[in-house]
Amino acid sequence: MTETPQNSSTVPSKILHVYTPFSARRRTPGTAPYSQRQKNRKLTAPSNESFESVEIFDYSGLLKKTWRLYSLSPLYNFKVNAQSFKKYARSLDASLTEDKCSFASSNGGSERSSFTVYKGLKFNADDPEAVQIQVTEKRNGGGSTIVLNALMFCVDIGDHPVPAAHKAHFTYYPVIMITGNKLRSNVVLNWLERHFDCHTSPLTFSNNDLRWILACCSTRDAGHKAAPVLLQYSLQNVCEGIKTIDCRFESTFCRELWQRIQNTSLSSLTTLKEDDVETFVGALESHLEYTMHIVFSKLTLSEVGTPIAYVSSQGKIKLFQSEDIYLPLHLVSSIANDKLTQFSLTQTKPVLNTSG
Repeated sequence: MTETPQNSSTVPSKILHVYTPFSARRRTPGTAPYSQRQKNRKLTAPSNESFESVEIFDYSGLLKKTWRLYSLSPLYNFKVNAQSFKKYARSLDASLTEDKCSFASSNGGSERSSFTVYKGLKFNADDPEAVQIQVTEKRNGGGSTIVLNALMFCVDIGDHPVPAAHKAHFTYYPVIMITGNKLRSNVVLNWLERHFDCHTSPLTFSNNDLRWILACCSTRDAGHKAAPVLLQYSLQNVCEGIKTIDCRFESTFCRELWQRIQNTSLSSLTTLKEDDVETFVGALESHLEYTMHIVFSKLTLSEVGTPIAYVSSQGKIKLFQSEDIYLPLHLVSSIANDKLTQFSLTQTKPVLNTSG
């Protein structure tokens, strides 16, 4: 917008905005800004009969491991096929070999990478097949050990950030989760950025993100021996000498609370609204405030744990239940996508205004 000069000597106004390849997505006039829009989150996976055969998948390789999460922007010209995977593996092997950071073991073992499709995480027809990257160390004395495991996935995000005209050239995985040596992880992330013109960054979770994860994952029934629901609040810069406060609820108590809030069977509940999340977490915090005389609503969550997943604000996740694998991966995919979308919606095409 042109600024009206106050006098003839006023320096011409100049407006320059940066933009991304995905900034063509504009907010529709008359709608609320992104941060003010009411969110809904899915709790159950859509029926996959129309795009993938119904079968039972083994997710045991994802469970009971601490994964570090990173966000990914769309990958340019990334192909999901065996021939491309072989080419990618050779290229990544070269990067692992050339990297100046030494993570070869003392026995002089060599490292080899592999790319494979991870079946069972395609819950929506628009989701790309999840891709697993593994780095294996082959020992001189025989045998091998997996020293890094990474998984790129996109689980039922719905609102895709890549314009339809560019989808043929970009593959979008909102999240890559990695377990393994941090130096190797950096090599893999840098390799992705160089070869597919994407951006990677640690995926961290805000207080609001953790409230969503806590509320959604607390709706699931994990049986009588389910782990308790954990709320850890950070006291950093609040109370000297005490870093965190841990609070625990029985998972059955949380489900009963949800039952009263929804006044319906949780098994029939497929989505949650933001108001529901605030009501649920607010009720938990009110109970804690009454019991402990601490105003928890003024504190910030740093970790949440439920019977199906543990998540920290620093971007770590641990999964516990194969039958509920959809929900935590869908939530982190949606949160990562929201962060990218929110950034894109603030960007506009460069404008240089020299009138005056």
